[in-house]
Amino acid sequence: MVFHAIGMWLLAASIPLWIYRWIVYSKLDERERLIFSRIIKQRHENAFAFALRMFGYLVALAAAVIVLVMGLRYFKHGTAQIGAYRETIRGRLYSGYEPVDQMLDTFHYDQLLPIAILTTCALLSVAFTLVATALRDISTVRRLSRKVEGMKERQSAEK
Repeated sequence: MVFHAIGMWLLAASIPLWIYRWIVYSKLDERERLIFSRIIKQRHENAFAFALRMFGYLVALAAAVIVLVMGLRYFKHGTAQIGAYRETIRGRLYSGYEPVDQMLDTFHYDQLLPIAILTTCALLSVAFTLVATALRDISTVRRLSRKVEGMKERQSAEK
């Protein structure tokens, strides 16, 4: 439940960040945009590859936790069955809107535990990648703008 809330907050935070990113990017001229795209391609990892790598790490971490919990359950109760997410996790994230809550029940809480964990890992991967990519791009544009302004000031001082 906590990871769902984190994922949803990250998705909500990514919307204004991407809007601000596009505003800052639109203020660049054509030459600066080419420099920006070259910097992103050469120095930074592709966002899709970053999301896949993060998804892999989260799945590996979740698998390790599941194996640990199921192992402890087997030692305590003598069974290691995997049920629905609803049976394992009692707390739920509800929005307060009936159609959204029914959709959450159908697509997440009624799924088997491994599938529910995979969807949670996917949500976290996508949400964190959106936020991290927007922040990276905003930072790169700001640094690029400062360097270009410094170069313009040096050129005007030389003349």
